Formats: sequence, structure tokens, C-alpha cells
Amino acid sequence: MKWINGIVTALLVAVSSHAFSEVVLETDDSVATKTGTWTASTSIAGYYGTGFATAAAAGGADVMRFLSPRTITTTGSWCIQAHWTAAANRSIAASYQVFDGTTLRATFIANQQLNGGAWRRLGCVILTRGLTSEVRLTDTGAAAGTVVVGDGVRWVWEESPVALDYCIAVNNGFGLGGTTFIAKNFVVPPVGTCKPWSGIMRTASTVVGTSTGTACLSNDGKLFTASLQTTAPEFLGIGTLGSDHIELCPLATTLGCPAHAGQSDRGTFGGPAKVIACTAALTTIPSSHD
Repeated sequence: MKWINGIVTALLVAVSSHAFSEVVLETDDSVATKTGTWTASTSIAGYYGTGFATAAAAGGADVMRFLSPRTITTTGSWCIQAHWTAAANRSIAASYQVFDGTTLRATFIANQQLNGGAWRRLGCVILTRGLTSEVRLTDTGAAAGTVVVGDGVRWVWEESPVALDYCIAVNNGFGLGGTTFIAKNFVVPPVGTCKPWSGIMRTASTVVGTSTGTACLSNDGKLFTASLQTTAPEFLGIGTLGSDHIELCPLATTLGCPAHAGQSDRGTFGGPAKVIACTAALTTIPSSHD
């Protein structure tokens, strides 16, 4: 049986809760949108659902689009798993593209000659609550004479905190006459705890420094402090450290601000401080800078 440029009627979709409150969204090839030529099969045991489908790598792009069976429930890290049946004629370069709504988050490559008959983790991406995720399986890049197997896809919520870049602007921040401190892959510490800070400092037009230090959140959650040391030899001088003590009030709109002078940096780059959204222009670490 073949599908050509069509959509197959829904047969198997599941939303399940596994151990440890694990949230799993899973879907089968039978509900995927298929473009190109796909051949249904049950010839090899170990498939998910009622069977699987294959596409021959022959120069044209055959695409199978799996959609999450419901919108993403929580913004954060979701790990993508795929299911296939393994055999010697399978591609070693099956390409899985993962979309967050319409934004491509990652492309994972799987060797389908190995590890068949089970859910295999491809990798994890950040997905957005309320959006539908799509995993797009293609035979682009697969060697002629091999086949790509579409069988099943899972989205598995990763409960660990999401590490994202964290940006603090001082005196309006980099690009607006001030300075921005960027912690790389940073998770705000739980109340009453501290954690290391490591990242970069951006100031003036071309200055990039390296910042390290410690960030703490008070037991009542009202005061976030970051004590940072920054090196930038061409700007600050060889052997000279920039020293900044930044105080922020994460709950200021509801519980007031206990900091000495509101949200501020009292140090080398001193002035009013605030948390801002990180952009690519801020978080990029250039190889050439003053």
C-alpha cells in the first residue's frame, strides 16, 4: 500500500503519564502526513502500533510529518524519541527535524540499521507551551539503495530546570550606553541557596569581558544578588578585575523591594539594574573584541 501526497486517517495517538510524573505525547506513522511515496509494512517485528512505513532514498525528498497529539503543555525541555524497525537495508542517516510551532529547533540523525524495536532518544529541545510541535522525518541525505523507516515519535517532558542564558542590564544595557552581564545556561537558584555564575560582559561597542561569580536568592525570594568579577584586559587593564555587586528584586511588583537602593549594580559598572530578555546580539561570544 502507498500514500502519495496524502493524509491518512487517524488510527493511533496517545497522551500518557508514566512513572515520576513523566508526561509523554506519542504518535504513530498511521496519523502522520506523508509526502512522496511511502510503503506500509508489517514485515519486521518490533514496530509500534499496527505497522510501519518505508520510503526509498532515490533522489527525491520523501517526508513524514508527525504532529504532537496535543499542544505542548509546558514551556521547557522536551526530549524527542523515535521508534523504527532495524534491518541491513535501513539508512544510517535518517533525518528528524524538530519544530516548535514553525521554528526549527534541531535536526537529529539516526542510524536505523541499529537499535530497532524500541523507543530511542534522539535529543532534547526547548518547546513552547500552547504551540504544536512537529517532527519531520525525511530521507534527504540518505544513501541510494537504502530506506528510511517511519514508525512512531514521542515527546517526553524533561522535568529538570531549563538552563537558558540570563541577562542583566546595567544603565540600560549594552547598545544603549550601558553594560549587560550574561550568564550562560543559567538557572536561578532556589530560595535560600546560591550557585555559580559564569558568562560574559558586553559594554561599549566592541568590549567583551569574562565574568564569574556567585548568585544567591534570599529565603523569602525577595532579593536576588550576583557578585561578579570580570576580566577584560584591553578595556580594564591587564591584571585588573571589574567588581560588581548586583541586587535585583524578582517579586518587587507584589512584595516590595528590600534592596538598599532599589535594583542596582554597586561596583565597576554601577547604576540601575534590571533583568532583560536575552537576544542573539547579546549572547553571542565573538572571537574578536576589545
